[in-house]
Amino acid sequence: MPLVDHLLEARQRIVYAFIGLIIASVIGWFLYPMVFDYMAQPLTDLRTEGKEAQLNFETVSAAFDLKLRISFFIGLLISSPWWLYQIWAYLAPALRRNEKIYALAFTLSGVLLFSLGAASGVWIMPHAVHILTSFAPDTSVMLMKSGTYFSFYMRLVILFGVSFLIPLVMVALNFLNVLRASTMLKAWRWAVVLSFIFAAIANPLPDPWTMTVQALLLCSLYFLAIGVSAIHDRRYDRKQARIEAELDAALARNRNSGDIDPA
Repeated sequence: MPLVDHLLEARQRIVYAFIGLIIASVIGWFLYPMVFDYMAQPLTDLRTEGKEAQLNFETVSAAFDLKLRISFFIGLLISSPWWLYQIWAYLAPALRRNEKIYALAFTLSGVLLFSLGAASGVWIMPHAVHILTSFAPDTSVMLMKSGTYFSFYMRLVILFGVSFLIPLVMVALNFLNVLRASTMLKAWRWAVVLSFIFAAIANPLPDPWTMTVQALLLCSLYFLAIGVSAIHDRRYDRKQARIEAELDAALARNRNSGDIDPA
């Protein structure tokens, strides 16, 4: 496929993904009250513990702006099957016809991994709020900027969700014969180091245990991606060897038939 056609295909897929995201965000607009209460629940729990924690809307339009952002956040989550499929559909033309069945597996795996990562961020957030606010004196009143609090919440969830998709991207590149399992395995030390660095930066909790569990989970996904890629490489190598053997046999037959004198 020419470069221009690749760019046109990429633009089309981005437009499709954006349209799905907008439709999902409209749904998120109606789900906003329920999601807002859930995201603000850690602050409500602080008040039940006797601590004064209040959300502060700094400007007149702050509440409206927050509703737009949370609606878009909800839309990004619930439309994840759609935009993940668009990514794979853009890559699918590079695959053979019998390999396009992997589009469904890629989409389902992507939704599962993204949901798992997002769920880990949602799980971490209440613990982070409880631990980090415990340093405030009991007599203090915590006025939290609504935009800052919810932006931190959404950023944490999306960051963890996207990080869990990295092994799936590695497998996709392997199935496109761009990246081999042996190359991934050689870089395992860097992968482990980067997993711990990411967990240390992205994890808001000060304790090392949550960071360690998060990093080990990312490392496990990395080595799982290597295992899946190794199976694909083995099948691909056997297929290529069989094709080369058939070509060599065909060439040998042609040479032998050329040596026979028609007379």
